[in-house]
Amino acid sequence: MKFDRDWKWILAIVLAGFLVYANSLGGSFVYDDNRQIGRNPLIQNLSLAGAALTSDVWAFKGDGKYTASNYWRPTFVSWMILNYRVFGLNPFGWHVTNILLHLGVCVLGFLLLRRFGFSDTPSFVAALLFAVHPVHAESVAWISGSTDLLFALCLLASLWFAENRRRGGNFADLALSMILYALALGSKEVAIACLPVYYILFSRTEDDGFRLWSPAALRATAGFVLVAGVYFAARWAVLGAITRPVENPVPLADAFFSIPTVFVFYLKQLVFPYTLSINYPLRATTGFGFFEFILPLLVTLAVAGVVILLARRDFRFLIGTTLFFLPLVAAFNLTAFPADQIVHDRYLYLSVLGFLMMILAAAGDRLSARSLLIAAAVLAVPLSIATFAMNRVWSSDLTLWTNAAAVDPQSASTMSQYGSALAAAGKPKEAVDAFNAALEISPNPGAFVGRAQALIATERFEEAVWDLQTVTEMKNDNLNAYTLYQAYEGLAVALQQKNDLVRAARYLREARKRLPIYYAALTEKIAVIEYSRGNKDEALKELEEAKDRARKELLMSSKAVFFRLGLLYVEKGNQQAAKEAFQEFMKLTATASDAEILAERKMAADALKTL
Repeated sequence: MKFDRDWKWILAIVLAGFLVYANSLGGSFVYDDNRQIGRNPLIQNLSLAGAALTSDVWAFKGDGKYTASNYWRPTFVSWMILNYRVFGLNPFGWHVTNILLHLGVCVLGFLLLRRFGFSDTPSFVAALLFAVHPVHAESVAWISGSTDLLFALCLLASLWFAENRRRGGNFADLALSMILYALALGSKEVAIACLPVYYILFSRTEDDGFRLWSPAALRATAGFVLVAGVYFAARWAVLGAITRPVENPVPLADAFFSIPTVFVFYLKQLVFPYTLSINYPLRATTGFGFFEFILPLLVTLAVAGVVILLARRDFRFLIGTTLFFLPLVAAFNLTAFPADQIVHDRYLYLSVLGFLMMILAAAGDRLSARSLLIAAAVLAVPLSIATFAMNRVWSSDLTLWTNAAAVDPQSASTMSQYGSALAAAGKPKEAVDAFNAALEISPNPGAFVGRAQALIATERFEEAVWDLQTVTEMKNDNLNAYTLYQAYEGLAVALQQKNDLVRAARYLREARKRLPIYYAALTEKIAVIEYSRGNKDEALKELEEAKDRARKELLMSSKAVFFRLGLLYVEKGNQQAAKEAFQEFMKLTATASDAEILAERKMAADALKTL
């Protein structure tokens, strides 16, 4: 590579990518960001880094050992830890690093295309259109979308060093390629499905052909297979299972018959990406209707036929095909998704580059460099406008879910999230309406809890109690543990407002038995109720017995045990014990962002000044 020849291409790609995503820099933490970053002590406390890297990404919702998802992503978690060290809870810095990751993928894509046999102009056109494509907004403008960016960057960098090795490079190239592949696996599990790309790369011939059977390529790929095997075993050990069921999944038969429909949806997003949302009104196919199954199947078979024909003739088309299809493989396992969330733009991130490689390999040689550049300019403008607009949608929870509710109002999960966003924006009455819509579609526990919280905010306590009791009467197997915790927490609040302290305490003790991973957090609430009932000694006993668990539990509300202890010790005249309790509370909540905990920290700090 000659930088005196490439720097102008690279500069144009970087400028285009940055300008298109610059308006995302003012965005807030949205959706999963609020919990994965704002309320995640596993990434905020360096002493817990070991636990963070050896547990699933949602383990912070419990005690760090409770498996709450199917995602073990140590590369992604390491990235969050690093970003938190540098930027804390300022989303601007997190958005900057997301854009930098995206620009890195764009530049590396350009350079790799050159190495895969594309000339300057087609390589630039592919990288430029990739840089501004609007389906990337979910991965770039959403901070937690960095899993796709990390996966793509690490995989492409791995392919760079693998190509070095293929061209006669030394063992260091192979080792670096394998390390980078391991990092890609730690970013996103779909990297396992990308193993065939290494075989195809090592099977490339000097005349840009491809050997279907190549013992040498098999030997060169063996190390990557070993890395994938080690990752798979480690993931199984961490999660305790290959996969865990999701709530309201797509039935297996429907998932199989939906593959053509899903493929056509993703194809449409690649070519006409002008209806964009976090969720879409696409549902699993349940029959053999012409538009639901037969037509998508015919389109899929036609595309497959063209791909097979062209892939046999051109290595560039073949490598593009692998980078298009393989990162999408997991997206077709619809049994792993809730029935109203079966497609997402983020699954297309790296596939966009593969798709553009296929198009340019098939047609690029037939067009002059001038024609290609004109076509790129014509396409880049509307794509950039759509991307710029979608970045604004991702700027806050309210804008995100308002857009989603407009695109897919028949999704229970969408309307439930919309209700939560409205409630957080101080619109509880509108939130109740959104939750009502969600529950009419599907009576799910999260919507009941969300509606109850909004009802409490509007002082409709009796209705809130009914919603929350509905959730607490469900079996543990049908519930997310944290949702059940929220139901009991809300139930206690509603009953306290009704001055029914006896029932509030009884429900919290019931919750403590069902949810031992939240023992200290629930004990703190029990102590508050016992204190309100005049049972100060009982409250003190409860809190003192929960101290060890409060130190270990990850919820910030668990740490409030020490705040309550400090207050009680002050009342009893034990100033030294009060001082120690407040100091420990301040230490354990140093990274807190919740308004309630921050208010308690201020009270504790004021109390310490007088002790």
